[in-house]
Amino acid sequence: MSDDKPTAELVRELLRSVRYPGFPRDIVTLGMLADVRLQENEAVLRLRLPSGRTDVPPVLEREIETALAPRGLRARIELAGDPEASRSTAPHASSAGDAVELPDVRSVLAVSSAKGGVGKSTVATNVACGLARLGLRIGLLDADVYGPSLPIMMGTDARPHAAGGNRFHPVERHGVRCISMGFFLDDTSPVIWRGPMVAGLIRQFLNDCVWGDLDVLVIDLPPGTGDAQLTLAQQVRLDGAVVVTTPQDVALRDVLRGVAMFRQVQVPILGVVENMSVFVCPECGDEDEIFGHGGGDLIAKAAEAPLLARIPIDVRIREEGDRGMPIVLAAPDTPPALQYLDVARQIAARLGMTVASGAPASPA
Repeated sequence: MSDDKPTAELVRELLRSVRYPGFPRDIVTLGMLADVRLQENEAVLRLRLPSGRTDVPPVLEREIETALAPRGLRARIELAGDPEASRSTAPHASSAGDAVELPDVRSVLAVSSAKGGVGKSTVATNVACGLARLGLRIGLLDADVYGPSLPIMMGTDARPHAAGGNRFHPVERHGVRCISMGFFLDDTSPVIWRGPMVAGLIRQFLNDCVWGDLDVLVIDLPPGTGDAQLTLAQQVRLDGAVVVTTPQDVALRDVLRGVAMFRQVQVPILGVVENMSVFVCPECGDEDEIFGHGGGDLIAKAAEAPLLARIPIDVRIREEGDRGMPIVLAAPDTPPALQYLDVARQIAARLGMTVASGAPASPA
């Protein structure tokens, strides 16, 4: 046999340069490459994708083609769950069992911290509105059943409208389609539910809400690593997660647990946002690192993901959030708003999204 003739082992070696989007290691090391068959100048690759995914991310397909091209090979991709069928182009088809179908949603993004009080919901609402400013169709699901904050931060107390049967329409605000337990409660009603009830409600929000065509469904996860997080990881394909932290040591241990959780359920971490990074005195301009320094870098290193932004403590973020107008919309030319918009742009790129030509330009 000629040494120049490609072999399955050679193909595996070539594919060691290809990383799954958001994962720190290559698809061979991660065990995602289940089988390789060669048919003349075509490599038939059988992939085992994470989180029940039933379509191949376009960026992964491009990287595979680039890796094989120098040896004159074309790629044909199949999924391990369906060895006879080539790559499906239908996004969010159901996997197996109890998986929730979201056929009209291109990508699902989780925003998580695993630690309460770090401003995760502020990040989630501003990122969602930032993605909408970039011309994408966005949904926002508040998965914090016990402490829903989406109605306040998005500035609406509207109620979802029935859509027939058990289905309902989301509430649209600031160009974002929203759903939250807060839409079904008054201001003083507590939610006293056990874990299985919480999991069931989140499944209903996913399955019975008429989301329509979305580019990204942003899910604002509650603190911790419990029922809500596991329900989402097991029943819907998460295309990635953004981890939110503050610089202080007391937050880092919990946030690291959240990073480990996403690793365990094979959800790629797209990036880290360090919130409350520094306080800039409005009078003199001096910076004070009230909560310490370096926490975002530490989490990003542990997650092997980029640090997307260091968001400062800015009273305008709190004021605008309290009145239901995320700062990325309320004061779009301020430094924190531009940072949030840049985070949204980075996330869109890592999800393989193309933003509208008239979208706001990146900050200089």
